[in-house]
Amino acid sequence: MAVGGVFSRFITRHSPAARARGTVLKHFSQTIGLVYFGTVDRKTDEYDDIRGITVSTTHKDEHYAVGSYDGYDISVVDRYDVVTDRNRVKTEQNWVILQLSLESNEPLPHLFMHPLGQQTQAYDKFFDSTHQLQVVNSIFRGGHSQEFHNRYELYSTSTHALSIEELFTPIVTQTIAARLWPHAIEILNNKLYVYTIESKLTETLLEAAISSALWLARVLDKSEEN
Repeated sequence: MAVGGVFSRFITRHSPAARARGTVLKHFSQTIGLVYFGTVDRKTDEYDDIRGITVSTTHKDEHYAVGSYDGYDISVVDRYDVVTDRNRVKTEQNWVILQLSLESNEPLPHLFMHPLGQQTQAYDKFFDSTHQLQVVNSIFRGGHSQEFHNRYELYSTSTHALSIEELFTPIVTQTIAARLWPHAIEILNNKLYVYTIESKLTETLLEAAISSALWLARVLDKSEEN
């Protein structure tokens, strides 16, 4: 969505589509037992800010909810920001972010799984500002499905490539490709982030996303026990 000024954003945020989006997120959060706070402001509200690649000095958070679900501390937010792509074109972007706090006591490497075939500008800021990470798909020793390589670029540091493959076995990456694409995935400071940029949200989509995120969180926590 091209940026058309403050008035344009005001109209967009109060459009029927935006209200429907908010209704879906609020009902979904309350259905799984989270406490719904709505709009939050980092400058005036005390809350556990959701970090990850989309955090910035300009983002706005709405439909924020927190709580515990199926054994994990979970936060949900609808994040808005204006993103400048590599061609210096500014666009408005929304991400629904699911954040799960992993139980592992061991620090996990920072990684980002970029879904292929999706809007690239949604994550341009990450690629432009996080130069220490690189695509490590080719460093995998082998056995990972072509479906995974076709659907995701896995970004991390080359020094962590082998430890990442111990976490993400071929069966895990194949399941990620089948269950989580086209969502982006990040692990940072032992928190799992799942991002969706789908403009037409449904509770069915969110339920599938949280189910898959919980599956991946359990895989990661179980791997660290071994």
